[in-house]
Order: sequence, then structure tokens, then C-alpha cells
Amino acid sequence: MSALLMPLLMSLPDPAVKCRTRARCVIGFCFRLLIRALVGSGSMRLVTRESGRLALARGTLVVANHPTYCDVVVLISLMPQANCVVKAALWRNPFCWGIVRAAGYISNASPEGVIEACAEALRQGETLLLFPEGTRTTPGQVPRFQRGAAHVALRSGATILPVLIGCDPPTLTKHSPWWLAPEHPFTFCVDVGEQLATVKEEAAMAATPAIRARHLTNALQDHFSRELRRHGYA
Repeated sequence: MSALLMPLLMSLPDPAVKCRTRARCVIGFCFRLLIRALVGSGSMRLVTRESGRLALARGTLVVANHPTYCDVVVLISLMPQANCVVKAALWRNPFCWGIVRAAGYISNASPEGVIEACAEALRQGETLLLFPEGTRTTPGQVPRFQRGAAHVALRSGATILPVLIGCDPPTLTKHSPWWLAPEHPFTFCVDVGEQLATVKEEAAMAATPAIRARHLTNALQDHFSRELRRHGYA
């Protein structure tokens, strides 16, 4: 895909937005095929609740906890036109550079630049997927959110859509070898919540941007910790 298909898509005489849309459709299709292979082989059981909210999201910041490697694959398969932040190293990776460039994903090379790029994508009406933890959660630990997602939400004015992810038994987690499969098929749950506009509005009443971001981060972390326990995901 990176060596042949994506450069071909980028070379077509179409507007950049059209090329980006086409590239994201291809990525979403491939991710759906991967999920079907996992489910069809009996390796994985996928359970989704209110996933239609993802398809309807426009100009929305989708935030999710991050327990496994599968998280971004499953979520992008459910909302293929979403934008997301990828590691700067992937822009130099020979297997990935063509994919992330063609899709117009956002590099995290610059901390300040990535926040403004994310906010601008939301202002343009894109749906943006972020994992506030910044990395996968260590099994058994409470999620610890960084403030980047809060800064993006406050700067863009976008509504926040929370997504709870659970995986039982824990599979493809932090510090776990990718080839170490569980004895039994793992159940991957995606639970899409309701928009959290009121949480953001309460945080926006604080004095300075830094304090507002801290309040919103704490509110998001409290919400996820509470809901993950309620659903039995933590």
C-alpha cells in the first residue's frame, strides 16, 4: 500500500481533499478486512454499543482509552474518514510513510504544532480521534490522561465524544509481545458514550488556558475511570 497504491492515489490529478478521502477509504476498508479476519478465524469477538454515533460524528473530538494495539484499527474501521495523530517516526517508516501522508494524518513532531493542527482539522469539520493517555495503558492501572486532548478541545470548541474500550482477556497490551496470543478468543468491546459538551463548558470557565486544560483533563479522566469501572473494563 505504501510503496505502490498510496503514491498512485497521491499522483492523480484530483484536489488534495479528494485524494485524502480516497486514501482514508482504502485504509478503512483494509482495517475492516483485518477485523473480519480476526473475527472469522475465531481469534477475536467484537462487541460494539452505539457505534452509529461514530458514523454521525462531524467536527467532533473522539477520545478513547487505549488498552491494546487493536484500538486504532477497530475505531478507524468504524469511522474511516476520521483524522488522527500518528508518531513522527511513521512519516519516515518505509512501510507507513505513504499511507500517513496520503491520508493527511497529523504528525506529532511538534507538541504545539500538533495541537493547532488538530484544532484546525476540527474547525474544518473533520472528526478527530485522540487517545489522551498518549500510549497504551498498562493492564490493571487507572488511565492517566495528558493535557493535549483538552487543549485541542478548548482551542477548537469541538464537542467531545467518549469511547470506552475493553479487552478480555488482555491482549496486545503494553509490555506484551505481539505474538503471545491468549488461550481463548479475546472479546473486544467498544462502547460509545454521549457527547460531553457540559464537561468542556464547565472547564472553560476557569481563568487561564492552562488551568482550563487541567480542569478538563481531570474531568475526562474522572469520567473514564468511573465508566470503565462501571462497565467492568478496569
